[in-house]
Amino acid sequence: MAVGVPPVGVGRDRWAMFSALHYQNYRFYWFGQFPSVLAQNMQFVAVSWLVLQLTNSPAMLGVAGLVQTIPNVALSFLGGAVADRSDRKRLLILTQAITAALYFSVGTLVVTGLVEVWHVLVVGFFLGCVRAFDQPTRQGLLPLLVPTEEIPNAVPLGNLVWQGTRLVGPAIAGMLIYLIGIGQTYYVACGGFVIAMLLFSQLHPDVDPPKEGNSSILRDIVDGMNFIRTNDIVFALLGLTFFDSVFGMSYQILLPIFARDILDVGSQGFGFLQTSAGVGALLGTFIVAATSHSGRRGWQALIGAGAFGLLIVAFTASGSYILSLGIMLLMGMSNQTYMTTVNTALQMNLPNAFRGRVMGIWGLTYSLQPLGGTIAGTMAEYVGVPIALAVGGALVTLMAVTAAVRLPRVRNL
Repeated sequence: MAVGVPPVGVGRDRWAMFSALHYQNYRFYWFGQFPSVLAQNMQFVAVSWLVLQLTNSPAMLGVAGLVQTIPNVALSFLGGAVADRSDRKRLLILTQAITAALYFSVGTLVVTGLVEVWHVLVVGFFLGCVRAFDQPTRQGLLPLLVPTEEIPNAVPLGNLVWQGTRLVGPAIAGMLIYLIGIGQTYYVACGGFVIAMLLFSQLHPDVDPPKEGNSSILRDIVDGMNFIRTNDIVFALLGLTFFDSVFGMSYQILLPIFARDILDVGSQGFGFLQTSAGVGALLGTFIVAATSHSGRRGWQALIGAGAFGLLIVAFTASGSYILSLGIMLLMGMSNQTYMTTVNTALQMNLPNAFRGRVMGIWGLTYSLQPLGGTIAGTMAEYVGVPIALAVGGALVTLMAVTAAVRLPRVRNL
């Protein structure tokens, strides 16, 4: 099999938490993820700093984020359909190459002094387009690199890369901008995607690439939507993710106000609150990886979601900064436990033919967090930040309890 076998002499129990890394295909994938995801997190900081230098406009910072988000959302259905029709390895290498070229172009414009804000916005738009294809391709390729029984371990190990680089990537970018400049930082990020491209080129997926049939892309998109609608497990897991992203994660939008006006800790205290949640998310991913072979993913996901919602409510009632730090740690841990487990459950219950389309929609839910922030922010104008956040947390918990009671197939996954 293309996925390979674990090396002889490796103790399964001793290395259970890292068992997916026994497979050469997955090692190339995992180590390829690291430089590309790190570079992506560095770029988020670099583009914000560049736009601020060019315009000194808070509004333009929002526009810079929006031009990347819109195509990512709009093309998510298309990206998943293309991933299901294509050789995912080649498509993934192509997305890395295009991203590297876009980063290199911005770096060169900055170094030569020719950069203007419209350049940054145009490149940001194309980056959003590329990511709409990159995300479902990554997700669709992963199960082809390890045996089915290793998917529950491969998913959280992959999420460790995302959570770890999210913690260190912005700091590395800030240091590089200070030491060598924005343009050169873009070059470093470009190099990350080149390294990823080289590592991904060594992959040998377990199945032959799908052959393009007679159906159109539009037909494939419609078929994917029908599959989601008629599969109760997939529909429920995507619904839970939607509630988490829109009503749960909206706390991130209002957290600065909560830190300043309620906890009275200022920007430094706000930063530590964010860091606490990030550390908790990393710990949650470790927990899922360590328990990946124990089963009971349905209950793990539902308990994680319910706990996340209750912790949001508890956070809104906390007037103590120290207590709030602890709650934020648990919020990050419970939410990441839930999200990683849902990702795993989806991967375990999807036929390969629909994997790209469904995982594209799953990834789309992350892009809906600004929608939740808008809803929570509008509500906060009328009822205050604590109540707005508490309502969101209560809705997440209510959805988890409803799924636990009404959907036995989900809780028994």
